[in-house]
Amino acid sequence: MMHEIRDFMANDHRACDDFLSAVEQAVVKGAWELARVEFARFRDAVLNHFAAEESILFPLFEQCTGMYLGPTQVMRAEHLQMRQLLGAAETALTESAAEDYAGNAETLLIMMQQHNIKEENVLYPMCDQRLAAQLDTLLPELRKQLAEHERAAT
Repeated sequence: MMHEIRDFMANDHRACDDFLSAVEQAVVKGAWELARVEFARFRDAVLNHFAAEESILFPLFEQCTGMYLGPTQVMRAEHLQMRQLLGAAETALTESAAEDYAGNAETLLIMMQQHNIKEENVLYPMCDQRLAAQLDTLLPELRKQLAEHERAAT
């Protein structure tokens, strides 16, 4: 079986992780201005990933499976929690509050890792299975949505 949705979306998870690492490195060096710039890139990448899922992937999955209260609902709830953590971490960075930032970033990282595992091992494979017939239109739409961030970041 093809894993196109899983591979494509998992690659975007890795890209988001890399952006967070860049923030981390800047914070460790005490380079607050750089940390804020890198965090904005990370935040935008994550929010864009959520948008691709919430506006394109999840609705199509729900429509095709009739599962409106299943895994997509759980993922949306986790997105909401992560958006709150993103906001708290960003506020801490704005105030150069290292401890506050570290606490929020650590919680966010743990939550992202658990969330990504669920998506990559459960939801995306279900999407690959149930949305195989829609891949030709779905993947370009996801690609376009995720590219929005790339354009915004440059």
